[in-house]
Amino acid sequence: MAARSSRLAAVFGVLGVGLIGVSAASQAAEPAMKTVPESGLTAGSFLVRGRVVGSIPVGQFSRVEPIGGRVITPARALPDLDVTYFLSDHFAVAGQLGVVSTKTSIRGSLIGDLTIGSTWSFAMTGAVQFHFLPHGPFNPYIGAGAGYTHPIAYEPAKPLITEMKADPQLGPMLQAGFDYHLGGNWYANMECKKIFLPPQVSRIGSGTTTVRLDMLIIGAGIGYRF
Repeated sequence: MAARSSRLAAVFGVLGVGLIGVSAASQAAEPAMKTVPESGLTAGSFLVRGRVVGSIPVGQFSRVEPIGGRVITPARALPDLDVTYFLSDHFAVAGQLGVVSTKTSIRGSLIGDLTIGSTWSFAMTGAVQFHFLPHGPFNPYIGAGAGYTHPIAYEPAKPLITEMKADPQLGPMLQAGFDYHLGGNWYANMECKKIFLPPQVSRIGSGTTTVRLDMLIIGAGIGYRF
């Protein structure tokens, strides 16, 4: 996991440098470009973003006992809402709360393919962000924080599956994205983040599954500055 974290940190570092380079090139090409301090993202600003995101499991590995096979967690599209508060012109904190549903199944077991059911979880992320150009129309940022999920309800695929239970998960998160000023207090947003999750142990009837995966979340949407 440390190796994967180091590789992703390097990728996000390169992305951050690339965003800085794009911003610098844009400023050099348009030296007369006006900033927008009256609606810029400055100290004390609240930015509420709504996005549609794709939640994509990556690096998935699983162990199923005693029937064997592998656990499948499909990618899914989800609504996404976060609130960002600017502590200064460049530093901000971002938080998100919500409830998500995860459907799982087992393929290639000794008794064939099985639908397990759905797990409803309380999900929360928090990050500290650095914004490169808070006064400009194009404002790239990078961030680091953590993601947490806590299962709160289960929908087992009866009658074969009658009981499900999973452990909470907490893992580090890296993100990169940008806001683009559309006019007034409105901003377009694109963001990519990855959450490094620890192994999750689930109990399914009399058996158990152990799943390791990371979540790659890519989305785009609209933000409003207060």
